[in-house]
Amino acid sequence: MRIAPENIVRHELTGLVTHIVESRDPTLKCRSGIILGETKEMIRLDTKSGEVNVPKSVCVFDITLPNGAVVRVDGSVLHGRPEDRMKKRLNRSW
Repeated sequence: MRIAPENIVRHELTGLVTHIVESRDPTLKCRSGIILGETKEMIRLDTKSGEVNVPKSVCVFDITLPNGAVVRVDGSVLHGRPEDRMKKRLNRSW
């Protein structure tokens, strides 16, 4: 399945470019970088100033897809490992 705005939550985010547009932590707001990896609660970004661990639950991300489309995602919906998010979505009848 190709990554698209409708199914971004079900995909691995590693390698995508992101920008933090909102955060309850003011030190994280406006940071941009490439997603290096993610855990259940964190996203690791490669920024111009080095690697940064960002908690998913306190941020809203603009994620750039390979086709150039930008998708705004509330980090709270990204909670969990990518493989667990995919299983959860597939088990629901949407």
